[in-house]
Formats: sequence, C-alpha cells, structure tokens
Amino acid sequence: MPAAQPPETRDAEAWHKHGLALLEDGKIDRAITAFRRALRLDEAFAEAHNDLGTAYFEKAWHAEAEGCFRKAIALKPDHAIAHANLGAALRAQARLSESRRAFQRALVLRLRGVLPAFLRWPIPQPPAAAPADKSFQKELKAIAGALGAKDIDKALRLARAAESRYPEEADVLQVAALAFEEAKDLAPALERTRAAIARKPERAEYHITLARLLVKSGEQGAALNAAMQALKLEPGSAEVHATIAGVYHPWREDLAVEAAQRAVELDPASHAGHGNLAAALWGLGRLEEAEQHAREAVRLKPGQISYRANLALIQKDQGRIDEARALYRGMIAEAPGHPKLAMDLGTLATECEGDLEAARKWYRKAQQVSGEPRAFLSEALIDLLDGRFDSAWGRYEARKQVPDQRHQHAMFASIPEWRGEAPPARRLLVYGEQGLGDEVMFASMFGELGARVPRVTLLCDPRLGALFRRSFPRFEVIAEPRNSQGERARSLPDIDCAIAAGSLGRFFRRSRDDFPNHHGYLTADPAKIAAWKERLGPGLKVGISWIGGMQKTGRSRRSLTLAELRPVLEAPGISWVSLQYTPCAEEIAALAAAGGPRIAEFPGATADMDELASLIGALDLVVSVCNTTVHVAGALGKEVLVMAPFVPEWRYGMRGERMVWYPSARVFRQARYGAWDRVLEDVRARLPR
Repeated sequence: MPAAQPPETRDAEAWHKHGLALLEDGKIDRAITAFRRALRLDEAFAEAHNDLGTAYFEKAWHAEAEGCFRKAIALKPDHAIAHANLGAALRAQARLSESRRAFQRALVLRLRGVLPAFLRWPIPQPPAAAPADKSFQKELKAIAGALGAKDIDKALRLARAAESRYPEEADVLQVAALAFEEAKDLAPALERTRAAIARKPERAEYHITLARLLVKSGEQGAALNAAMQALKLEPGSAEVHATIAGVYHPWREDLAVEAAQRAVELDPASHAGHGNLAAALWGLGRLEEAEQHAREAVRLKPGQISYRANLALIQKDQGRIDEARALYRGMIAEAPGHPKLAMDLGTLATECEGDLEAARKWYRKAQQVSGEPRAFLSEALIDLLDGRFDSAWGRYEARKQVPDQRHQHAMFASIPEWRGEAPPARRLLVYGEQGLGDEVMFASMFGELGARVPRVTLLCDPRLGALFRRSFPRFEVIAEPRNSQGERARSLPDIDCAIAAGSLGRFFRRSRDDFPNHHGYLTADPAKIAAWKERLGPGLKVGISWIGGMQKTGRSRRSLTLAELRPVLEAPGISWVSLQYTPCAEEIAALAAAGGPRIAEFPGATADMDELASLIGALDLVVSVCNTTVHVAGALGKEVLVMAPFVPEWRYGMRGERMVWYPSARVFRQARYGAWDRVLEDVRARLPR
C-alpha cells in the first residue's frame, strides 16, 4: 500500500503495515499516528507497540519509546527485538545497568530461537495471555447509539449502568464523559475523562476530549496542555492539530490558523480542520478565506450544525444578511432546540435588524433550552443598550459565569462581595474587568464610590496605572497584569470585601438620571500635554481612529478603512493625528501614496494609555469609531465624534446623539446595517472650519 494513502479500514494489521511503510519513508509523525490507530483497534498487538516505540526512538522520545517496548514485552515476553530495543532506549537515558540486562535478555532469547532446532531440545513457552474482556463493547455501542439519536437521557442512563458494572474500564469512563458533555454537565464529564486518562494515559483521544471539555469550561491554559499531550502521543494526527486550533481560538487566532492549516495538510478531508480554520480566519477578519473553509467543512460533514452556523456568521459579517438569515432559519427548523442557533438569531435580530424584542425572544428561548449564562448575559446587554438599566444590572452579573470571562472573577470568589453598604470594616477592593475601554468607562463611578467608601483599592490593567493614580489620588492603585485566562497572580492587600468594576452600576447607574453631566474624570499629565502641543505645532489638530475591537466584538461592522474615510480626512484646514492603537503604518502610507491627506503617527503614544491621554489632551477634537479611543477621550472630557454602526455595542446606546457615559461624545449612527455614507457626511459637516 502506498505510504501516502491511509487504509480505509478498521483492520489493525492494515494500519500497522501502513505505519511501517511511513516509517520506511521517514514520515515519522504520520507513522506514529498509524501505529496508534492500529493499537486503538487492537491493544494487544505486540508488534505495533514495538514499532511505535521505534518511531518514538527516532524522534529521541526515549521515555515514550521505553514504555512502548515494555508493553510489547509484556504481551510477548520472548520478543527478542523488543528487548534489544528496550536496551537501546535505556542506554539513551544513561540507565546503563538496566540497558545491559535488556541486551543480555535479547541475546538469550535469540539463542533460544536457534538452539532448540540444533539440539532438538524443547524450550517451555509462557502461556498465552488471556484475551481481554470486551463484554462491555455492547454497552458502549448502545450509549453511542443513544448519543447519535440525541437521546441524552437514555445515554446517561446507559452510561451510569455501564459504569456500575465496569468501574475501572477506561473506555466506559470515556463514553460516559461524552454523555455528560452532551448533557452540558461539564464537571462529571471532566471527572470521568481524567479518570480514563489515569487508567490509559497513552490514549490520545482521551486527551483530545479533555482539551475540548476544558475549552468549554473556559480553562484555555489547561486545555492547551491536554492538547499538547495528545500531540506528543499522535504528532501526525489531523484530529489533534484541529483540536489545538480549537483551543487557540479565539485568544490566539494566528496560532489557531497555523494548527488548523497543519490539520488540513495532514488530512484534506478533515472537517474539523476546515471548520476550525474557518473560525480562526474569521477571527482575523479574513472573511473570504474563512468562507471557503467553512463551505468545505459543511461539504465534508453537512449534518454538523456548528459548521453551517459558522458559515452564516461569516455571511452576516460580510453584510450578506439575507443569505445568513435564510441559512439560520433552515437550521432552526431542522434543530429547533439548538441553543447556539437561538443565540445567533438573537444577535442577527439585534445587530442587523435593530429588533430588540425579537432578539429578546431568541435569547429567552436559548435560556430555556440550555440555561447557559451567555443567554442571560445577552438579554442583559440588550436591556443596557435600550437604557433599561434598573432591570439590566442584575442579569449582567451572568457575565461572571460565561467561560471567557469567568476567570477574571474566580480568584475573588472567596472574598465577600460588597453590597453597597457604607463604610466597610476595613478596605474595599474594586477590580477591573473585560477590556481597557470597559475599565475606563466603569471608572466613571469611582467618584461616587469614594464618597461612600473611604478606603478603596483599585486593581487595574498596568497600562492604566499611571493615569488612574493621578486621577484617583485617594485610592490605592495596584496595576497588575492578567494572564491568558484573565487571572491576576499578585497577593492582595488586607481587604474586607470586593466588587467587580462593572457591578458598580447596580448602585450608581440605575437610571439615565443617575449619569452625571461631567466634564471628564480622568486627568492627563499637564506637562505631557504641553509637550505634545509644542511637538504638534500650530493649527487645528484632530485625532482619528478607524478600527475597532476584535472580530468577536464586531470589528468588521464597526471599522472603516482610511480609503472609506477619505471624504472626512480631506476636510480643509485640519492636521490629522493617528490615535489608532493597532498596526496601521502601511495603511497610512498607502493613503499618502494615493494622493490622500497625510496622517501623523506616533506609535509609542498609542501603546501607553497615559501617553495616549496626554496626546488626546493636546488635540482640538477626536473622531473615532467605537473603540477604546472613545472611552479615553470621553473620560478626559474631550469632544469626540463617534461613528457608530447601525446597532452598536450597549455602551453607545440604541438611539440619539448623546452617549450617557460621556457627555462630550456625539454619536453619528448608521441608518441601516453597513451604511456609512450618511455618517461620514454628518461627521464632516460637524468638523470645525
């Protein structure tokens, strides 16, 4: 069989031969995967264990090779080659005494293979190992059948019965974990998967399941460790690389793309590889490429709802609303109880149609079907968007249970939560959450908080430390970085109670009347402002920012290109200054090369929030899409013209020119989804002349 073509069979011998051919061709990673496939089909295949060890040895994974050779010997004690290979693996680990004994045993076995024929002296052979008890296979098939039929209750019932009969069988634990996963009960699923791994740590598919469950639990770091363990076991597996891509998405889209591309290279028919590549490319805003791979994933596995949902999401972000809506409607008719579809339809109703009541119905359906915290949070967000603050803040607490935000709050769970009382016995800790813009916006409530609580410690992003210390001199400010999970490692000071910054709204922003008509609450460095004014020189200076957020927070619908902004940028008498904090030098240069206006760029200033605040303080006006720049300008009391999509994020409100969080902001809204022309006309008309 040609090495390039894996066998389309469940025959262990065929996979073993395929692995030998790959090993002969020097394709070590793929050989490892083939040998492991053989062992998955027949765990008692001594030759496959030995040859898997040989492949590991070729990669200098000597400990793993040793384990394989020992398994081969346990299954076939007279396997002379396995003993010799074990000797080599031990020698490579500098365990010379053990190595010598293994080589001696190999020599004895080889002599025993020759001497009987010469001396006609029979050598007693060890009894053959008893075949493994596979009587639980019937139960496994029944559980798998129930899962395939989406009969989760039956699958759980069968899984519990199988566990009671075979409590130590790893495959039973694993399939039970899958049943609990389908039931959205992650804790017992994780417990059983870890138990299965403890019994059979060499099974890559168990580590893949663990990685997937940990992603769903919001534990990306632990999930990556599990996926990497699977990679070590099966480096040539497309499924493993696709799993790694799923772990990296959405917090490292670049690495997710690399892993998914590797999966597709290893197996062009990997639906998970194409599906995860589509998701990662979407996250990078590469929508046309994302659509290609989403369609390929759908073609390879048309019954997978998540692949079609990803395609609809991509179409929505491309502005192809009718196509996306039709695709969603078809899926919801097919799977009316699917919570993700209800969530996606709620998002489409909000962002593309501005129909908040329809969105609310979809989110409530998702709540009924799944009970997932994100469904409750989504309803809270449309209430906040609509200015229904009193009813929204309670549901907004659901964000603390959403997987990608949970770890920002978990480390404070053991500390009593502040309930608005004044004053606490010792000290109140307020910790920042979500993004930079959120930390800046929620800081608008610190003035009222300080009037109620005399001793406050602020825990904030390091980029905000200097700015917050100057702006809130009565508070102790700890600028502490978060890790990739949103956790902070520093030991906390002596505190009595704690509260997330976003939860302050329950006490200080219960209605529109509670928002003060302030003139700014952050204080930029006066000396730096003066230095920037001197550096910028005379004339009208206006800051510009045109790219907003990440793809998952609506970057494609809330961002513009400089080419699209040209009608605004060509307004006479204005010197433009870039406030864009993402890489943009090439786009600025391309605009100038095309004969467009020049934009001054100061990358060092946009990378540091205190410096950015000083630069904004030196400007006459700011023009920006919905992003962190708006928050900093508004918090400084600087006039800012905000270019908003048809339905922006909740912070910008659903209607009107005013933004309740920042009185100095003026919001210019699209009249329909994706329509920027009128917005640009209105912004240009509002520019100083």
